[in-house]
Amino acid sequence: MHRYRLLYVLAALFALLPGPARAQAADGATLFQRNCAGCHGPNREGTSLGPPLSPATYRYGGTRGDIERIIRRGIPSQGMPAFGGTLGEAEINALADFLPTRATTPEEEAPPQPRQSDPVPGVVETLDYAVRAEVFVDGLQTVWSMAFIDRDTALVVERAGRLRVVRNGVLDPRPVAGTPQVYSSSHRWNQGGLLDVALDPDYARNGWIYLSYSHALNPGAPEEEIRAMTRVVRGRIRDHAWVDEEVVFQADESSYDAHAWHYSGRLLFDSTGHLIMPVGDRGTPERARDPADPAGKMHRMRGDGTPAGHPFGREGVLPTIYSIGHRNAQGLALDPETGRIWATEHGPRGGDELNVIRAGGDYGWPVVTYGINYDGNEITPHTRAKGVEQPRHYWRPSIATAGLAFYRGDEFPLWNGKLLVGTLGRRELRLLTLDGDRVLHEEVIFRSPGRIYEPVVGPDGAIYLCTDDPGQIIRLTAAAQRRI
Repeated sequence: MHRYRLLYVLAALFALLPGPARAQAADGATLFQRNCAGCHGPNREGTSLGPPLSPATYRYGGTRGDIERIIRRGIPSQGMPAFGGTLGEAEINALADFLPTRATTPEEEAPPQPRQSDPVPGVVETLDYAVRAEVFVDGLQTVWSMAFIDRDTALVVERAGRLRVVRNGVLDPRPVAGTPQVYSSSHRWNQGGLLDVALDPDYARNGWIYLSYSHALNPGAPEEEIRAMTRVVRGRIRDHAWVDEEVVFQADESSYDAHAWHYSGRLLFDSTGHLIMPVGDRGTPERARDPADPAGKMHRMRGDGTPAGHPFGREGVLPTIYSIGHRNAQGLALDPETGRIWATEHGPRGGDELNVIRAGGDYGWPVVTYGINYDGNEITPHTRAKGVEQPRHYWRPSIATAGLAFYRGDEFPLWNGKLLVGTLGRRELRLLTLDGDRVLHEEVIFRSPGRIYEPVVGPDGAIYLCTDDPGQIIRLTAAAQRRI
């Protein structure tokens, strides 16, 4: 007990240190890892949230004064928070001293270190298998999702709005004609576009294909005035064209928003054949708790869009709402053994979550979270609250969770029943071993050259990774089993 009291006293004394002493105690490199690496990468190489930091890539001036000013004031138009309220002057100076400036000569500047990724083609060692990686399909742009029609045919979604067909490992050069117009902002943090594709559980009989995307009310307006929201349609493909389109989910126009992020939009059919679809908070956290607002919710409906029961059982709640308090769910997976729905939730700075979705559940955002704001400020002091579901697992710092899949197949039999989690910031495929609702073990099994938007288990048991930068699909198979 005395040891813990001493730690609290030391922490309090550290907070009272004058600026120079604090800067010495936490130097520029430490400050960078603590405040900046989550968006700009641990080696300043850049991530999906922030650009690389190098004189060759600076867009808003590259002198030391520019860097100091940007740290202090931020760049609101680009989503860069101001740190003037959370860092002291000495800390800002130490951070500005750490970052390279345009005044630095090429010989003096240490360039951002390239990411370390596993070779493609190549073989990677994991605890259970030697895993072979190869390019399945190349020449795509920001692949967000994929769905197999049969063993030889798959549908692939590109964020820009193209629905593609792959047959026997060959990409049809023609996008499917007539798919809905999607809205994709030019903002560097744009998360809109064609988001997901899913097949009806009775596809063999009815041919329905479901698409989710960001839909603009006024697509011809100046970009800063365009209001958009997540939308779902279904249709069929006939003669390589999208036909018979029907709107399955469209929110009221009052809920459309000008933010370029937090659409969510993953599609999953549950064990009863109902469609589950999350909508993100659209960048306004308080919307996640408003029962009359579709944002920040998990929705459940029949295939034609009609509500499928009302777990909240009270007036004023939208009839499709299945759970509330979601920030930006990026992955959905159905446990084939139990029928439970699992979801990954993209947190703020820290606080990525893995949840089991329960009918009528409250998942807490933004009154409960394990994360903080990007500028270091506290969102809430609470990580638990009465009536709020706890995540089954969370990541702090963030790994930028994306798609999610349960492994079922013959290619990797030791992985049956385990969860595959794709990540954006770290570009890793992670394997989670479960015991009921608990995560027992986590292993990075592949480091991708591009961000992994979704892992998909194919009919052949191979694992397919939808990536961008480069836009391709990577296929993982077992080269050898390491243990019995």
